[in-house]
Amino acid sequence: MIEPPNEPGPNRMKRQCLTTITVERPRCPRCGGVRLRKYRSIRDQGDGSALWWVRCEEASCGHRFRVLLE
Repeated sequence: MIEPPNEPGPNRMKRQCLTTITVERPRCPRCGGVRLRKYRSIRDQGDGSALWWVRCEEASCGHRFRVLLE
């Protein structure tokens, strides 16, 4: 960690400027619902990404699709 100038090293308060990253919640492509049930997954595909097989839990939908998390 890089210490800001003009502040004493061991006695200074630890401060960090953290970047905020927003991630959109997965939604059903058919109805737009957010109630999804994951029934199969690959945690790491070798490149750090994950693949989920999901089913929409909305009563009138039930659409099955895949979600790729990079």
